[in-house]
This record gives sequence, structure tokens and C-alpha cells, in this order.
Amino acid sequence: MERTSRTTGSAIAVAIARPILLLITLIVPIVALPFVAREASAAHDVSEMLAWASYVDDLERGPADLAQPMFGLASYGTPGNVVGPTSTNPNLVLSLGDGGWITLGFDESIGDGPGDDFAIFENGFFDDVTGGFFGELAFVEVSTNGLDFARFATTTWNDQPLGSFGQIDPLDYEGFAGVDPVGTGTGFDLAELIGHPLEQLGLLDLQDIAFVRLVDVIGNGSTTDSDQNPVHDPYPTPFASGGFDLDGVGVRNVPEPAGDAMMICGLPGLALLARRRQRSRRGARWMGVLCAILLAGWAPAGTAQASYVVDFEDLGLAPGSFWNGSDLSGGFTSGPVFFENVNIPAWFYWYGFAASTTTDTTTPGFTNQYSAIPGSGVASSSTYGVFFDDSFDDPRIVLPTVDVVDGFHVTNTTYAYLSMRDGDGFAKQFGGVTGDDPDWFTLTIRGYDALGSLTGSVDFDLADYRFADAGLDYIIGDWTWVDLSSLGSVKELGFALSSSDSAGGFINTPGYFAIDGLQVVPEPGTAVLFGVGLAALAARRRS
Repeated sequence: MERTSRTTGSAIAVAIARPILLLITLIVPIVALPFVAREASAAHDVSEMLAWASYVDDLERGPADLAQPMFGLASYGTPGNVVGPTSTNPNLVLSLGDGGWITLGFDESIGDGPGDDFAIFENGFFDDVTGGFFGELAFVEVSTNGLDFARFATTTWNDQPLGSFGQIDPLDYEGFAGVDPVGTGTGFDLAELIGHPLEQLGLLDLQDIAFVRLVDVIGNGSTTDSDQNPVHDPYPTPFASGGFDLDGVGVRNVPEPAGDAMMICGLPGLALLARRRQRSRRGARWMGVLCAILLAGWAPAGTAQASYVVDFEDLGLAPGSFWNGSDLSGGFTSGPVFFENVNIPAWFYWYGFAASTTTDTTTPGFTNQYSAIPGSGVASSSTYGVFFDDSFDDPRIVLPTVDVVDGFHVTNTTYAYLSMRDGDGFAKQFGGVTGDDPDWFTLTIRGYDALGSLTGSVDFDLADYRFADAGLDYIIGDWTWVDLSSLGSVKELGFALSSSDSAGGFINTPGYFAIDGLQVVPEPGTAVLFGVGLAALAARRRS
């Protein structure tokens, strides 16, 4: 399920430009753009990055091994691993599989500036014994509108196939992502795309790159560089983690914000202040109102100004059914919000978010993992979300923009509720035989800003048997509101479950909860706030 890509210009212009571009490619022989040679790899440290990818716009994983379909698609990692700052942890990546691709969106566009403008981080590494480098390669493409992508030119000097654990010489590859070790990013300079047909047609603005796409190189030589030379990298890699392993995309050059509206308001505003004794207070007030209107109109199109509720009903699930990521899409979108999911078919295993319309409130055990104990969603609605905590990974809720989450409703699943109430073959009965054991089952919700930094956390007890008066002990059995406004403005929500019934660092209590009615209050656009501020300033009484 994909996010909607933003567009620039009118749909008419795009419709006209594409046939022209097609005609050019049919008439003019395809010639690779001149490539600006680099010495070795233009590697960049995490500290050089000013911004990071904001969201995953599109993800299409390829096979773990193109020649052996029985292995299925690559499935390692979640979209949350590649959004925001790289962790430099080689395990927190997303694998594309043979020929798979991912498109990342940026709330702050990338612009062409001095040197490299952005960097791609992979999890390659040097062998301490041989000195060779193990890395998997990807083509790099960029777009302004999310529809038309320009690919960086590539060159390879290695004409020899490599085995599954073959090592490459980074100097043999130019223009590819994946030639630098974990923690350092391979740089790309937008100036290399000056003169590209998309730029000439006005479909690519090198000062407004909003999307970066990575396309895995199939290492058996079936994919070629810009000169039609076969490209070889480690192949086959018949694992869930096969193909290019993306760690993150960092931005080195962010264009200055457009200043037209500021100039429209700022210059007359200065003149007004300079001649304040000759202008009436009424004039000042009207200037402020005018600026607010102009700036509000300048705010980026699509900036939401109304709260919204995500209730999962738009998923269209049939009664008594569930979705657990078996289509390997990496998650689902309800309303404008993305819910991350990982499904590993070879293990018959999933984690992260699922969606459900099942209503079984009586059957205990794992086979009833998708039902909520109330028997329905909030207010007897049919659909709700279910979360399973894997403990090793961190699937998240990803908002389309940085906003304030008021909260959501939460309850226990039937599986977890009956396990805590009665005990089962894996987990204890809460309270123990006497009912006096101080047991607890806690959900922790964490907020993260656009840069991946923690904004705060909220704990909610799904069960609590720690009261001195045992009559107050409880297991949540109804939909209950959790206030998350204290997290402030967030781009993502992360989740963790903990329990008093644990062993070896893992909880025995079934690690599930159900969620419904996520309520979000978008922040007003910066320009609107600025305009309101000017209005207030101009309208202030002057002596």
C-alpha cells in the first residue's frame, strides 16, 4: 500500500511533457550523461547530514534469489529502519531482494549545492583478514514529483562474477550506492544530472528533489551500467536479507526556503514601521491581516489543518477475517497513516501491526491471536488493529507529517487477556494461586520527531496486580483511551511491551495489544503561524 506522491506543476504540463520525452528517447540515441569522476568513494559521516528521509513512499521487494522462487521475497527489516537518522547498527536495515526497490520521501527537499548533496548508507563491511569489502549495490534515482525519476550514471570495471559471499573492490564501481562501510554514506551530487532530459522538460528541479529511489542491482550480470556493461556483486544471496540493505538516506544540502512571500510582507512591513507616525493603527492592522493571508496562501499545498481519526474501517476487511502482512507489502495505510508490518513466510511468522475483524472472545491460545477481548472495535465498529511485539525489531506507526497525536483507544487481545486471567502452558496466571503476586503487563508508547529523536514516552498498564487491596487488581477488558498529547509533535510512534512474567529477557505473557481510534491533530503550517504573528505585531497599539 503506497503513499500518495506529491506533484509539481499542473497535470496538463506533465501529460504534455511525457510524450515529448518519449519522442526524444525514440529519435535520439541513448547516450549516458557525462559522469563526474570521483577519487575512490565520496564517503560522508553521519555528522555531516542536515536532514534525513521522512517516510517510505513506495516499497517493492524482490526475490531472495531470482533463480529459486521457492525462497520467496526478501523480507528482512521494516520501513522504520530506513526513515530518520541511520542508527549505524548493521542489523537495523531493510533488505530489497533481487531487483527490488524503495522510494523515500523528504519533507525538506534536497537541493543542488556545493559538493555531494545527499548520501546513501548501507551496511557493507571490510574483511579484517583479506581486506576485501562485502557490499551489495543499488542504482540511485531522484525525482521532484514522485513520478518521473532520473538515474545517476554508473560505471563498472569488474567483469567477473562473484559468489554469495564474494568481496568487491569499491574502486571498480562508480555511481552506485553500497560501496562504503556501515556508518559512512556514499555521496551523490545533483550537479551530475544537469542537462538530463527530465530537467530540460521541467519535470526535474535540482533545487527541489523530494524523492530518492534505490533499485537493487541483481548481481548475476543481468543488470548493466550506463555503458551496458554487466554488473556483478555478491550473488546469489538466497536469504530473507538478500539484496541491497538500506540503512538510511541523509541530506547534506537543503535549499533555502522560498522568500517571495516574506519579501511581499517584509518590505512593506519595514516601510510601515519606519513611517509609523504617519500611518494609522487601522492601516497597520490591515497590513498584518494582508500578510497573514498571503503567507497562508504560500503555505505548501496539502498542509492539513483539521484533526483526523484512524479507525481501520477503510481497509475493507471481510467479517471474521484479518490481514497480517502475508502480501509482504511491509505494512498498510489507514487514513493517511502507515502501520508497519514484517511477515516471514518461511517461518510462518509476523510481527508489527495487523488488522482484524475477528470477534472470538472465548477461545484461548495462539490460534486466536487476532481477536480483541471486547469482541469488536471501538463503539462496536468492525475493524481494529492488532500489534505483536517481536522484541528484536521496532515496527512503528508513521504519520504523513509531524503532528500531535491526541491518543488512541487500546485493549487486550483475547489471547493475552485469557492467558493472564487463567494462565496457560507458557505464561502464569496473574496474581498466582493466592491472587497476591504483584504482576503487571505494561505498554510503552514512544514518540519520535522527524529526525528520529525521542520526544517522550507514555506507559499504560494493560494489567496491574500490584495494589495492596487485591480488589483493585485488573486486566483491561474494554477499549480504554490513552492520552499521548504529552509526546508533543511526532512523526512516528514506537511500541514495547513488558511484563512481570519474564524469563531470559523475554516476556512469557503473550506480547499483543489491540488499537483503534487513533486521533491526530496536525500542526498549523509554519507560514500560517508566521502570518498570524505579523498580524498581531502590526495590530499592536503604538504610542
